[in-house]
Amino acid sequence: MDRFRTAAAVALPLLLPLLAVGPASAAEPAPLPLPLGSVRSVHPGDPLAVTAVSGQAVNGDTITSPVLQKAGRMRMTAPRLTAAVTIACDARPGTYPLTLTSAGAARPAEHAAPWSHIRVEPADEAARRACRNKVKPDREEHWAAHTTWPQSEWDVRSFRCPVCR
Repeated sequence: MDRFRTAAAVALPLLLPLLAVGPASAAEPAPLPLPLGSVRSVHPGDPLAVTAVSGQAVNGDTITSPVLQKAGRMRMTAPRLTAAVTIACDARPGTYPLTLTSAGAARPAEHAAPWSHIRVEPADEAARRACRNKVKPDREEHWAAHTTWPQSEWDVRSFRCPVCR
């Protein structure tokens, strides 16, 4: 009986992490990291985590590309800044730039800086259909302009500085 208890005591800490992960996390792909200056091959629907260290970007900067489902915002997740973006399901094969735009830029198109490149691999119609089913809806909060602010501690809004020109 003591051997069984000893074996159970040794095995339990080793098995608990496997039980905590569960089957749901295996189905969800981890976002691919995309640091400054990198080139990465992706498929439609792939999630990307654009990562920056302090000095490369600031909180609120925007990541854009013609093949993204929507632009991403850099958010501080210490010790890095991260923007979660997804490749659009209708993205065509080719190499596309990702650009970083400053949060306070008056004319964003004039102040965009190259960040990295993504190479979209070809996908057949079945893969595009599967992509539409796996891409999750945006989790960022959006509130109407006339509502009081903040609605929650995660509500972030951009505004025009009245004294800045």
